[in-house]
This record gives sequence, structure tokens and C-alpha cells, in this order.
Amino acid sequence: MQPENATVGAEQLLGTIKLFRGLTPDDRGVVLRSMRRQQVSSGHRVFAQGETGDTMLVVVDGILRVEVTDIHGKSATVGKVEAGEVVGEMAVIDPAPRSASVIAATDCDLLQMSRADLLGLRRTAPTASAAIVGAIISDVTRRLRNVNKRIDSELDPNSQMHRAQMKVTLQAPLPESQHTGTFFGRMWDKIKR
Repeated sequence: MQPENATVGAEQLLGTIKLFRGLTPDDRGVVLRSMRRQQVSSGHRVFAQGETGDTMLVVVDGILRVEVTDIHGKSATVGKVEAGEVVGEMAVIDPAPRSASVIAATDCDLLQMSRADLLGLRRTAPTASAAIVGAIISDVTRRLRNVNKRIDSELDPNSQMHRAQMKVTLQAPLPESQHTGTFFGRMWDKIKR
């Protein structure tokens, strides 16, 4: 059983997170009771790139490192998730392979919500469930718009990024099957597979 002050602190934290901000205090309490507390040590791999996931995490305390491994096995840190932030939220709507690994950079206190937990909220707190799903969809839509802007920028012959890529391409042209140097090229290679 969690101490009362820890529960109150986690409920207040949920109120500051965009995904849960639209919930009433009562709904936040219901959501919090549907989540599981998880303590992980520094270095623990929380999510592995490529594995199918169906959970999201809220960082109550600590820092998670987001890491991507390329097709050659080279890993790079691409971000971090700190207290008051969420990771893996798309998996509660669409269980699919994880796009990155998430590793505890420090000891972490986490709240975990699974797809089944969210579906359960549809029965016990339908308004809260709808608000969470709506917030996730809104966030995914925002990310998609940003990707579209980046693609448009790379395709625009007048953009600085496009001119720099053309200069590199003209200096050392790649065979058509190796367009891995640009975002669009990598996307095209994935689409062709």
C-alpha cells in the first residue's frame, strides 16, 4: 500500500502533465488507482526497441534515457524523459513494436498504465478514458505535423537544408538503393521494403 502523501503527490503530478491535465481531481484519482507503481534501478531497460509494447509510463521521479539502435547495431541517445513526463503513450492505443529503447539513467519511480488499464477506465471512468485518448491523439497529430513540415523542408528546393543535402549529393552521389543520408531517403527505403 502506498503512503497517503505519496498518493496525493502522484495525483498532483498527474494534474501537471498535459495528458491528464483535462481530468477532474476525482478522475485523476480513479486513473491513479488504475496505474501500478514501479521502482527501477539505474541501468534497467524499461522498454526495448522492436519489442511489442502495450504500456506507457509516467516518470514520478528520476530520468529515463531514450536510445535508438540503427541497422548496423550502433546506439545513440536521442532524448530523455524526466519527472512529470510520459513515454510510450502510443502503445496504449496501438500495441506495436517500440521505436526506441528506454533505459533508467537514474533510479526511477514510475507509474505504469497498460492498454488493458485504459480499456478498464472506459467502463469505470469513461470521461477520463476519453480525455486521455483525446490527449494522446492530439499529441500524435502534433508530432505528425512536425514530421510533415520536416519532409516539406527537405523537399523544398529553396530550403537551406535541401541545398546542403544537394551539395553533399553532388559531391558524392550514392546509388539509388542507398538514400540513407536523408530523412526522406530513409523513409523511402522503409516504404520500398
